[in-house]
Amino acid sequence: MTNLAWDDALWALAALATDPSGMKGIWLRAPLGPVMQEWLQWMKALRTDCVKIPSNIDTERLLGGLDLAQTLQLSRPVLQKGVLAQSNRRILICPMAERLPPASASILAQVLDSKVIHDPVGQESQEAMFGLVAIDESLPQESTLAPALSEQLSIWLDLSHINPKVAASDETLEMLERVEKKLQTHPKAFQNEIEQIECEDHHLHDLCELAQGFGIDSMRVPLYAVRLACVLAVLRQSNKLSPDDLGRAARLVLTPRAKRVPNSNESTPTQEHHQSQSTPPPSSEEQEAERSETTTENLSEPLSEPLSEPIKDQSHNTPERESPTEPERSELEEQELETPIKEMPTTILESSLAHLPPGLLKQLMQGQAVTQKGAGGREGQLQKNSQKGRPLPPLKGIPQNGSRLHVLATLRHAAPRQKLRQVSQPLDLKPGTLEQSKTKRLLIRSEDFHLQRYTKRSESCIIFCIDASGSAALERLSEAKGAVELLLKDSYARRDHICVIGFRDKKAQLILPATRSLVRAKRELQALAGGGGTPLASAIQLAFQISVQSRRNGMSPTLVVLSDGRANVTLQGEGSRALAKAQSLSWAEQCKVALINTIWLDTSARADPLGQEIALAMGATYVPLPFATGERMASTVQRVKELQT
Repeated sequence: MTNLAWDDALWALAALATDPSGMKGIWLRAPLGPVMQEWLQWMKALRTDCVKIPSNIDTERLLGGLDLAQTLQLSRPVLQKGVLAQSNRRILICPMAERLPPASASILAQVLDSKVIHDPVGQESQEAMFGLVAIDESLPQESTLAPALSEQLSIWLDLSHINPKVAASDETLEMLERVEKKLQTHPKAFQNEIEQIECEDHHLHDLCELAQGFGIDSMRVPLYAVRLACVLAVLRQSNKLSPDDLGRAARLVLTPRAKRVPNSNESTPTQEHHQSQSTPPPSSEEQEAERSETTTENLSEPLSEPLSEPIKDQSHNTPERESPTEPERSELEEQELETPIKEMPTTILESSLAHLPPGLLKQLMQGQAVTQKGAGGREGQLQKNSQKGRPLPPLKGIPQNGSRLHVLATLRHAAPRQKLRQVSQPLDLKPGTLEQSKTKRLLIRSEDFHLQRYTKRSESCIIFCIDASGSAALERLSEAKGAVELLLKDSYARRDHICVIGFRDKKAQLILPATRSLVRAKRELQALAGGGGTPLASAIQLAFQISVQSRRNGMSPTLVVLSDGRANVTLQGEGSRALAKAQSLSWAEQCKVALINTIWLDTSARADPLGQEIALAMGATYVPLPFATGERMASTVQRVKELQT
């Protein structure tokens, strides 16, 4: 990658730092690494008042509410401000924003849109104008940021393809130093300059046309691009928009939201201008001939309904437009030639498609969106705060994140301490209420709070990793089909899901995603072919990724590997036994570190040392089954699972 992508990221950072309420925020897609750390360091250098919020923040902490401990201690309602009200005109940074609960994401989106907080306690509304940096660290196959929240963030950045060794340009570094000095002395100095930038109508028209070409339906997006272009012009110390500002705004706002590439057959304003010059307007005689032909065609068609009223002659009511004479036509052509031809849409399009990440242009040509939002992964996370299941003993703590107060345990803890608290309780009574001092009341402190706890058995996912290589692949596949069918029969009662991975030839593939459907399992397994090499490293890699994803979705994965362990195909699809074995052992160790429950069923005629070595590296339960059947595999899996639990 060249400096352009990193420069765009730093210009977007400076735009949010100077105009947080106008830009609203940045959706930052980047893994944890040096690029993201350097980007955040620049943000904290420009804005020292950044506020960091966790992804598991609850609604009460966001919006504010009653301070329960102070309310009980003072016997009067004590309100506390939420994080959003305290962060007015600041910048919020939320790491791992893809794991935000749906309620918290909806609140952030609503406040970003309205810039007002409606107090849930019933107090007056509070102003909340802040910018949000939502850091998305999800993998490509995982769920991303909530669509309602990402819609409110004007700038979408992807730093995953940026080389950490690439440095920014001199112009960008000078701009950052200038903005940092100005923000330290006058934090609101840029607001007046931004409002004074005028966006001409043809600039707005060009951005709207480009957004339509990209397949963007939201009307907010062109307005975001115009606002960003104005901020970029101010950062350049200019009072007019330039093509570079519009192009950079298109790359940061429009291109990440693109669903397709604008059709090259669509005529741009430049092409329409040349077509209007090359094709002369029709004469009055030709217009009359066309009008007469259309009239005869309409009269020749049968009428579907009878006419209730006679047809009126409207020729006198609508005057015909007179065609210009030859001198007038020549004057119009000279005026059109003197006016400069606008090439702004083409310039913005070329700039917005410049320096795309690898494979992104091909993805757009196929009509796929740049950022696809996963749907899974949110329901499983709610099991951490589940309010259903078998109750557990109460635990000390302050009720937050949706947890409930255990009233009986709280009172039981506060009752023995009432005499000591009555003596040490100061009199905080209003005049005329001395008779209330004789009334004893229960004094509860924050250290008395106990929380309700429940335990709930999560759903389990059995991942079958089937070796479909070699001459005996068909026999092993038939045995695996029988085991899957037997395990699916009781899946509803045990909340089990079945997932099947087949590996042969050059790589492994997901044959059956996690499902409970017996019919679908039979249909998908019948299409699995056999023969070829043994890409065991690719199979363990895919099984590891699916196990981690199912765990994030709230399920308990159990990996069942059905193979002899004789790996001979590398991750690159090349034949090399030594390299394939090393890669298999490397991914097996990652499964062991991730504490994935694994069962290795060795189907070779004899217990193979290769299979035992890889199973030991995975931390798996090794079971030699030289004469495996479907019933035997299913019973073995159930017995080993019971021993592990």
